[in-house]
Amino acid sequence: MKFQESQELSKFLAPAKGVFDILPDAVTVISSSGKIIYANPSAAKFLDYPLEELIGRKAEDISESISKDILKIFKDGHPQIGVRDSINGKLYITSRLPLRMDGKIRAVISFFQGVFSYDKFALELESYKQMAKLLDAIMEFSYDGLWIMDKHGNVVKLNKAAERITGVTAEEALGRNVADLMAAGYVNKSVTLEVLKRKTTVTLVQTTKLNKKVLATGSPIFNSKGEIDVIIINDRDITELDRMREELKDSKALIELYRNELSDLQLRELESNYYFSKSKVMESVYEKALQVAPFDSTVLLTGESGVGKGFLAKLIHQKSKRNNRPFVRVDCSAVVETLFESEFFGYEKGAFTGAGAKGKMGLAEMADGGTLFLDEISEIPLHLQVKLLRFLEDKCFMRVGGSALRQVDIRVITATNRDLGQEVQEGRFRKDLFYRLNVVTIHIPPLKGRTQDIIDLVTFFLNKFCQKHDLKKSLDQKVIDKLIKHTYQGNIRELQNIVESMIIMSKGTRITLKDLPSELASFAGSNETSPQMEKDSLQHKLSLIEAEEIQKTIQKYGSQREAARHLGINQSTISRKLRKSVTV
Repeated sequence: MKFQESQELSKFLAPAKGVFDILPDAVTVISSSGKIIYANPSAAKFLDYPLEELIGRKAEDISESISKDILKIFKDGHPQIGVRDSINGKLYITSRLPLRMDGKIRAVISFFQGVFSYDKFALELESYKQMAKLLDAIMEFSYDGLWIMDKHGNVVKLNKAAERITGVTAEEALGRNVADLMAAGYVNKSVTLEVLKRKTTVTLVQTTKLNKKVLATGSPIFNSKGEIDVIIINDRDITELDRMREELKDSKALIELYRNELSDLQLRELESNYYFSKSKVMESVYEKALQVAPFDSTVLLTGESGVGKGFLAKLIHQKSKRNNRPFVRVDCSAVVETLFESEFFGYEKGAFTGAGAKGKMGLAEMADGGTLFLDEISEIPLHLQVKLLRFLEDKCFMRVGGSALRQVDIRVITATNRDLGQEVQEGRFRKDLFYRLNVVTIHIPPLKGRTQDIIDLVTFFLNKFCQKHDLKKSLDQKVIDKLIKHTYQGNIRELQNIVESMIIMSKGTRITLKDLPSELASFAGSNETSPQMEKDSLQHKLSLIEAEEIQKTIQKYGSQREAARHLGINQSTISRKLRKSVTV
C-alpha cells in the first residue's frame, strides 16, 4: 500500500519537478511515513547532504522540530506560513503546505529559504541608516568645520562648526556652488576648486567673512573609475595661532607652527612647578623627552650630577599615559648592597632575621602601573645586575623568601653620571644590561657656559624662594655677572642652593656681592689668577693628594662603594672629589 502510495505521489508531483529543480529556494516533499520523497538541488545544498542520500531519509534525522511540525500538519491539516527555524545553526523561513489526494493528506511540501536572503535588503537598509546617523553625529560633534562637496563643487552637507567659522548658514549654503560662496565673500579662496584642479589632497589658509584665519584641508574621494565622487573638507580656526605667528603664511610653515605650539603648551603646563632652560641645546633635550614620553620605551638619561636628570624623568612620567600612577625613584647608590634585593623586590614574612611580621612590598611592586626611576644605575654591583636584567626583561620577580612569581606593569627610566659604554669596557657594568637600558638615550649637558640658562634659572629660583619664604628681594647686576662666570661643579643643584642661601642670609632687599656665599666669592676672585697660580695653589695640591689616596683605595677594594665604606665617606663624595681633581 505504501509503495503504491509513493508511486501515486510521484505521478502527482511529476509535472512540478522540472520547475522545483531549478528554483533557488529549497523544496522538500515528506510523505505521511515521515520520509523525504523529493528534494531539489537547492535543498540538498542548504541541508549539506548529497541529493541521492537525502531522498528516502526520515525528516526526524534532519531535524526533530521539522518532523514534529510536519506531523502536526498531517493531524490538523493547517498550512504553516512564514515559520522561522534553524538547522545546524542556519536560520531560515519556511512555508509548509499539505498535499491532498482523494480528500486525504498524502504528503507535506516545504519551501524554505535562508533568513539572510529574505532580510538582506532590510539589513542593508538598516545598516545604511545607522551609518548615516553615525556620520551626522560625528559631523555635529566635531569642533572643526566639516563640509561634503560633490564632484561639481556644490555643497552637499556642512556641520554647525562650519557655520560658526565661516558665518554661512546651512540654509544659505546647501546646494550652492563654492564659487558662489566665494563671490558672496564667505571665503577669499576655495580649497574645493584646488582639489578639483589638482586631484589630490590640498591644504591652504583661508580668510572668512568673519575675518577668521582658517586652515582648510580638502581630501578627494574617488570612484572605481578614478574620478572624484565627493570632496571632504576640514576647517580649523587658527586665528589665535596666526596672531602669534603672523609671518607664517604657507601651510608648511603652519604645520611646523602647530608642532612648536604643542611643545610650548606642554611645557607651559609644568612651568608653575618646574624650571625650564631656554637655550637651543636644552630645547632639544625637552623636545626629545616630550617625544618619547607617550611611549613605554626604556629611557636612559646621562649627564653630570645636578644637571636635572631627576626632573627630566618626572617630566617624562607626567607627560606619559601613566601620569596618574606612581612615580617611584630608587637611588641605587644609597641602597645598602646586602639589602638591595629585599628593598627592590620586597620580602615575605620571616624571610630573614629582622624581617617584618607581615612582610614588605618592594619598590618595584610599588611602581606597578606607573614609572620606576633607577637613579645612578651604574652603582648597582655586578652580581645584582643580572637579577635586575631578568626583571627588566620579563617584569617578573619573586619576593625574598617567597615562592610565587609576581608580575608588574611598569615603565623604566634610568639615569647615570658615568659613561656606561666605558664602564662596560672596563668590566664594571654588564654589556647585556647596558643594551637593555640603552633604548632611548637623552644626554643633559652641564650648566657651565649656558649663559641664558643661568640667567633664566637664577630668575626662577629667586621667585620660587622669595615666595616660599615670603620675602621680596632682587639681585644686583654685579651678582648676576658673578653667577654667570661661575663654573658650577654641582650644576643646577649648586645654583639653586646658592640662590636660596643668598635670599636667606642677605639682610636688605637688594642682594649684593657681599651676600655671595664664601665659596662662590673665593671662586670669583680666583678667576682673575693665572692658570699656573691655580696649579700651584695649596688647594690644588691637596686635591691631587686626596684623589691619589682615593684611587689607591678603589684599586685595593675593587669599587667606589667598598672604598667609600673603608674611608668612612659617601660614595657620591668620592665621585665628586675625583671629578674635582681632574678639573681643578
